[in-house]
Amino acid sequence: MLLLLAGTAHAAVLFGGAWSPAGIGTLAWDDAGKFSGTLAGEYDGLLRTPLTAHGGWVGARDAVLGNASVVFLATSRFAEGNAVSSVGGLRLGADYRRYLWAREAGAVNLYGDAGAFGILPTAATTDSAYTVQEQADADEGAAANRARIGGLGLQGGLGAEYLLGDKKGRPAVAVGVRWLVRGYRGQEGGEEGVRVSTVVTSEAAVVLELIR
Repeated sequence: MLLLLAGTAHAAVLFGGAWSPAGIGTLAWDDAGKFSGTLAGEYDGLLRTPLTAHGGWVGARDAVLGNASVVFLATSRFAEGNAVSSVGGLRLGADYRRYLWAREAGAVNLYGDAGAFGILPTAATTDSAYTVQEQADADEGAAANRARIGGLGLQGGLGAEYLLGDKKGRPAVAVGVRWLVRGYRGQEGGEEGVRVSTVVTSEAAVVLELIR
């Protein structure tokens, strides 16, 4: 698909951002105690912020876009025993966009959007003063954090954009809105087994994109 888009006469590089402000849903999520406790989970606010970026290739009626975000927190202590505790996540996503008709500058264009994303977790705790059993317990806690951070998701929805052209009439800037339904699956391990959670939410965003 990337080679197909790059080889067409209308192919262009696209870079943009989507803004979806936090609202009462975030407050309700916090009040219910649904955050992961790691600061690096999908809904913790540091990995997927209200303003997100994306980029890729766009043709006359198709676009392939990717996005990435990362959070990493580490704490070190230097005393009788040197200790390091870290936690983080890398969120990678890809989307395919299909326009209902050929995109034109100076016009409103509608499209459908479908994509997938995943979170690669990291967490570790080491302390030179730990006994073998204490380090084993710390490793078990780090594994539980990785389980809480990691997850997979799918999303799909609709969007509309207005294309602004440059002096030669070529598409240069797109301003629009987007509405997505997102499903996310995460899991958490414990003494009672593995607990799997699925969250389905909708999201509306304002989108600004530069096209060249």
